[in-house]
Amino acid sequence: MVNVILVSHSEKLATGLKELLAEMAPDTPILLAAGLVDGSIGTDASRIEETLNALDDDGVILTDIGSATMNAELALELYSGDKTVQFVEAPLVEGAFLAAVLSGQSKSLTEVVDGLKNEFA
Repeated sequence: MVNVILVSHSEKLATGLKELLAEMAPDTPILLAAGLVDGSIGTDASRIEETLNALDDDGVILTDIGSATMNAELALELYSGDKTVQFVEAPLVEGAFLAAVLSGQSKSLTEVVDGLKNEFA
């Protein structure tokens, strides 16, 4: 099942979104790389890379704003794991809902990414 990785400046925002997604797609794995280690607002490429290293299947990354995207792209460059991970530019909340539902329907990573691109291109 495709993992949905939420990269947000706010850990609270990502945690709340994960709770909502659990209602729509309870079996979809949702991983968070949100906020900074001390709980403050921000993103960190090394935290994102750690999340990627914890994947048990392929994954799709969605981000909130600005530097979250930059750090996600950097983390992807640093990632050396054996899972396929793709970043998709889509609204965080709406994109996460679509990705989680498609993953919950056992769609492949390609199908999840294509669904996101078709909806938000």
